Order: sequence, then structure tokens, then C-alpha cells
Amino acid sequence: MRDNPMAYRDAPLDKSEWKLAWADEFDYPDAHLDRKWISRQGEFESEWVKGRRWRKNAVVKNGVLELQNRKSASDPHVWSSASIWTKRTFGYGYYAARYKYAGAYGTNNSFWLWPKIKPPPGQKACEIDINEGHYPNVMNTNIHNWTDTWRAPDGREQHLDNQLHHTLQGKRGHSVVLKAPVTTRKIRLRSDNPASIHIEEFRVLAPSARYPAADARHEEAALNLARMPGARLTTVGTFYQLPSREAFAADGRLETRWVSSKHGPKWLEIEWDEAQIVGAVQIMNGWPAGNGTYRNLMTDYTLEYWDEGKWAKLDRFDAATIADHAAEYHTYGFEWSEDYFKWYLDGKLYHTERNDVCFSAMNILLSMAILNQEIAGPVTDKIDGTSMKVDYVRYYRRKSPAGRK
Repeated sequence: MRDNPMAYRDAPLDKSEWKLAWADEFDYPDAHLDRKWISRQGEFESEWVKGRRWRKNAVVKNGVLELQNRKSASDPHVWSSASIWTKRTFGYGYYAARYKYAGAYGTNNSFWLWPKIKPPPGQKACEIDINEGHYPNVMNTNIHNWTDTWRAPDGREQHLDNQLHHTLQGKRGHSVVLKAPVTTRKIRLRSDNPASIHIEEFRVLAPSARYPAADARHEEAALNLARMPGARLTTVGTFYQLPSREAFAADGRLETRWVSSKHGPKWLEIEWDEAQIVGAVQIMNGWPAGNGTYRNLMTDYTLEYWDEGKWAKLDRFDAATIADHAAEYHTYGFEWSEDYFKWYLDGKLYHTERNDVCFSAMNILLSMAILNQEIAGPVTDKIDGTSMKVDYVRYYRRKSPAGRK
């Protein structure tokens, strides 16, 4: 097992092969933002986005662009944020934006390439999500093909996409050894993770002098109460687009996993007819990303046990203690060529896909949005006053072979 909070899969980007072709360092008065960028003005709420976006919420000060979230003083249900895009378009090259997330669940901190003009005849309309960042450290990548659409059984128009959630800075294995055993009939795991949680194994262990490692493939060292006859496992539901079952969360195998439903609060619960004595709880989570690394690591969880008619806390985990992208600047990079898409974090490659859809120039878009349906976690008053803070946006072109050193 590798619990390295940042296990990249390739060498860093070689900047010597690139030449800076365009940049915005936001080192100017706020009024000058409109020279390079267009602002969205007053978009109504949609199925996915809560509130409207306004130019006044995009504020340049002290060399930083802030896309600010504000709650209406007169109507507590009305929110506003900001979304801007470049006046010019860009093609193949390397893109980088250095920014901080808004420090609250429910926010979508986005850096995209977006087609504000129609593509040339014969080419597809696409959208590249370099990062849709969700607090505290989730990176979402996506390639949207807006041309090839179809009608779903419910009549809604659908399009091709490939959304992936990269929570690289987390922890795959959790082993919670209780200071004193508890006696209970129920144990519960809850999470506000913005996307599905991927549970390889959830173990509830009887007291023991020695517990197995969280990534152990056998449990001889301690009795796993979650797999006892009569133990009942229930969950919030299973994500329908992946080969997953509830039972995979406690089947004794690390090769299988339960993947929760995607939106809203996530939970699983183990219940017994008779009270059990619990000494430890272990959780293995994440989705294999290849080369020994894992993505979709949980951003948070709360472990609870049923105690005399109410839930009592056993343990709490918050991935912000490992990496908080709202407290720290990170550089989100993207290399776009005719053949490949490559995503980078702080100059290091973490994901690659083949390009078979995006071949025409697009605008750079920076967007702060509050999302409906708990897509990015719960929407609470903690969002009010937060902002996505952008230090710079840069675009590089690859040097010609003769120009390389």
C-alpha cells in the first residue's frame, strides 16, 4: 500500500520545451480586468448551479483575482458568484493557473477551456475541464463532447463526457483503534465527500492484542464482526455506472469495492441483532489509478456507534489536515496536443487521455459556482465570503525543434 499523499505517475513537465505566449498576472487595477476578460452577468439558477454570476463578484486586488461568493442579505436562498472568460481564443499548448479554492464545501472552483464560438465545419464542439476543484482537495477532470448527443429514456438530451475525480492527497487506509472498547448493535460511517466514496473494505474488529494492518488481505489476527453471520450491511445506495455492490464493502476482499451514489451525503451501516464488543474499525478506500496510486480518496468521514438510543462519535477524519487547497496555492496545468491531453499538479503529471475530439481553438474560463444537489458537498453559510483566489493564468506554446536548447 502507498499512502504517499502525492504519488505522481510520471516525470515533471520540462519547461525548457515551452515558450510563454500569453499571461495574466492580475497586477493591475480592478477596472482593467475587462480588457482581457468577459464576465457572465446574471445567469439564473440551473439544474446544477445555484445562484447567479456577476462582474462585481470578480475583484482584482493586491495582484490576485478573487471570484467571490456572497449570500443575499435580503433573501437567504439567493447566492452570487463570478465567472469570466478570455476575449481571445487559444489552441494546442500548455496551460497553467495558480489558485486557491474557496474554503467551503459546495463550491466549484473551475479552470476550463470553453468554446465560446462555434467550431469549424466538420469539427466537434468540446469542453476541457482542466480542474473543477472541490474543497478541500478534490480535482475533477473532464472532456465534454457536445456534438454527439442522444436522448435518454427520460427524454433528456445527453452528451459524451469522461468525468474523473482525483483526490490524490488523502489516505487510503484508516485504522481506528479505540482507547476503550464499546458495546453496540450498530456502527455507521458518514461522509460529505463531494463525489462517490469507494470502499474496498470496511472492517469492524473485536478487541484483540494485535490488529491486522488496514491493507491486510486476511483477518486472522482479529475477528471481523462485519462478516459475522447475521451482520446486516445497508448503505445510501450504489453508483449505477460502475460494477459495484453493497456487499463488496465487507466481503473480505480488497479487489472489490462498494461505490456509493454520487450526490448528497454518503453512509454505510453495519447492524447486529445482539450487541457486539468493538475494539477497532478499519477502512480501505479509493480507486486504483495505476502504478500503485489511488484516486477518489475520501475527503472526510465520521465514524459513529449506537449508544443508548443515539449516535455517538468514534472518530473523525478531514483530508484538509493532509492538504487544503483553500489554504495553499497550487498550480493546475494542462497540456493539449493533437494526440493527447495531460493533466499536471504543481508541474507533475497525474493523468493522461487520448485526444479524439478537441481540435479547434477555445477560450480560457475561470469560474466560481455554488452547486445544487450537493454535487460538491453541502451548501451552508460557511460559503458566504469565501472566494477562489487566482494568482495567475499562463499559456505556453511548444518551441520549434530549432528553438530548443
